[in-house]
Amino acid sequence: MQSVERVHGLWVLRACGRNPLVRGIDRLELLIIAVGILVVLVAAALAGALGTAVHDARSRVYIAQAQTRHAVTARATEDNTLVLRVDDSTATRVNARWQVDGTEHTGSLSWDHVVKTGDPLMIWVDRNGDRVVAPAPVSQAAADAIGVAYVAWQAVVLVVAGLVCLGRANLDRRRDSAWERDIRCL
Repeated sequence: MQSVERVHGLWVLRACGRNPLVRGIDRLELLIIAVGILVVLVAAALAGALGTAVHDARSRVYIAQAQTRHAVTARATEDNTLVLRVDDSTATRVNARWQVDGTEHTGSLSWDHVVKTGDPLMIWVDRNGDRVVAPAPVSQAAADAIGVAYVAWQAVVLVVAGLVCLGRANLDRRRDSAWERDIRCL
């Protein structure tokens, strides 16, 4: 008795069997759902491959940044000034001077606290001595890869879910029409 209930509980087996109550439209619905699931599973594998490619590419970029950028100490050439930003907040601006390979560089820097003339400021520079942002840690490549892979896979899942729902809605309309015809015939 229990094995019979299990077989009846598997709607997939019933839809694929020779039961005369299962119409072709029911089998088509099963096929649409099965293809949707298959596409989502294949998309997961492809998203993983995409994530691996992104990880490799971003790792190379972050390693190159770490090799071409280094920290130097700049000195403030004057006291800081407050500058009004577009969003009505204030920023601290300071002019500074630093040396790289015997060449002196100057520039205006944004800083997060009050700076007086002569204060040391740690900045990152490239090989030419131009100020750049600090290099991203190589571990950031993993976060980039996971983000890209997840977004790509989610996009596929949403498109497939939408198409499956659209297909099922169309099949439901066809089923309703068939039932309506059969009821009229009675």
